Amino acid sequence: MAKKKREICPYCGKGFAYLSRHKCKIKERVEGPLEEKSDVERRIERIEEKKKKFNRTLRKDEKTVLNIINREKDILFNRLMELSNKKRNDLETILELLLLQSKIKMIRELVDASWTKHIYALEEIDVKIKNLKINKNEKDFIWIMFSRQPCFICPFRDKCNDTNLDQFNPQHCPWLTEWIELASNGEDYSINFDEIEARLQDI
Repeated sequence: MAKKKREICPYCGKGFAYLSRHKCKIKERVEGPLEEKSDVERRIERIEEKKKKFNRTLRKDEKTVLNIINREKDILFNRLMELSNKKRNDLETILELLLLQSKIKMIRELVDASWTKHIYALEEIDVKIKNLKINKNEKDFIWIMFSRQPCFICPFRDKCNDTNLDQFNPQHCPWLTEWIELASNGEDYSINFDEIEARLQDI
């Protein structure tokens, strides 16, 4: 059996049976170190970093900014910068965290011919949760388990999106609104979509 021909490294000039396994120090100095992390690995790291931010408790300066927003109810970015005595970049970072933790709502608005951020406080809702006894032998136990949330059985799910101007828009869905009102009062919700479909066809 013929001996495998040795491959020569073009950087250091040494011969190797398997050049692909050779980590040439001269090549690293010439071309720089190899990129150790792939795009996927870096993306995973960013996601993990966001998860840490999502779960961590607020620091003193972050609580101060949140208290100002809760007190004012709604406030423009420049006004918040004045009241909090924060630099723009520092305040941007704090608002990003508060937004990530769903403690505030923020939208961009055109004010006096320039774009700015409008920050809103989010009111805490006191929700009472009751224990439900679910019989999994019942055909509709999933419907009951999720407190009869209408979206699970809605025949218009494929048409529903927030770009519709009137019907089938989750932002002003009459059935979802009714369900929220009843569920928040601890009442059961029921709906007959067969009747609703028949009524819409007659219109």
